[in-house]
Amino acid sequence: MALLAGWICFCYWLYADEVAPRLHGSREKSWPAYSEDIPFPLAFSWASDVPLAGLGYGDYKTQFDDLDSLDEIVIITGFYFRDEAVTIGELQDLGRRRINGMLDYHQISKDRMMTQVSVQEISADVRSNPFEAVRFERIPVADMLSITDDTLEICFPLKDSLVIPQVCTNRVIRWFNKASKNNESIVHVVGTADGSGIAEPADIALDRALIIKKIILNAGWKEEQIQLSTGQRNHPLALQNRCVVIYFE
Repeated sequence: MALLAGWICFCYWLYADEVAPRLHGSREKSWPAYSEDIPFPLAFSWASDVPLAGLGYGDYKTQFDDLDSLDEIVIITGFYFRDEAVTIGELQDLGRRRINGMLDYHQISKDRMMTQVSVQEISADVRSNPFEAVRFERIPVADMLSITDDTLEICFPLKDSLVIPQVCTNRVIRWFNKASKNNESIVHVVGTADGSGIAEPADIALDRALIIKKIILNAGWKEEQIQLSTGQRNHPLALQNRCVVIYFE
């Protein structure tokens, strides 16, 4: 009887560990470890990538419930302190792992999500107390993308990055496909640099134009049809200074 009972237990363990997940799917995480002593909705301990929930986490979590619309993109920043690891690579990896830990509890479409890591300065006893290390910002797609029949403007959301979210890239491609009736025309691609504050160099504007040029080439246009140029802007909203304007001749 003992042998039979042991065999039944083994079969149950095998079912729970191997078969049940395939039948029912993996269960999504819904709530990190909670402590009412943490004064932040979502926090991390020193050198850790494990999310901790604190005061206000319920309201914090509901902010992600209406992110199914394609009208916004989400920029998520993972922070680290310089003393949390030895090398810059380890520090940046910690920042990325903190972002991934947060995303385990909040489902956001990768097509309209961008991530970055950044250093932050110590301002409290963070070695002993949990601290905020992941923040997110929602940006309307309308602030990044302006489209008419013959002109398109796309802005780059991150100051030090030449990456744009996939949802915006897809819209640029659709616009060019729709403009195929003009496929014998010259396409002007004008990259802009931020001239406010500490002005960006013209090379940055050209790099932005080159990114969009690659998208145009992938849409089937010819190299000789594309003309690049650069400019500078001083718009009060920095995002509007990091753009590329495309129009037909």
